[in-house]
Amino acid sequence: MAWKPIYDSEQLSLVVDDDKKVAMLEVNSGGYVPHYITLHWNEQELAEIIQALQNAQQELKGNHA
Repeated sequence: MAWKPIYDSEQLSLVVDDDKKVAMLEVNSGGYVPHYITLHWNEQELAEIIQALQNAQQELKGNHA
């Protein structure tokens, strides 16, 4: 398993798994007993998520695409 860390913060962790060809985003709820969820995205799904995030960013800026 060849995981490459891409991003890490207190509640988010993004890694790429070269063997499975997926990006994995792990989110934890924080707190005393954190709960974790891990999302696995292939290349196409990742592209769709990136586009959706960019759309959300434009909405927040007030620039409607």
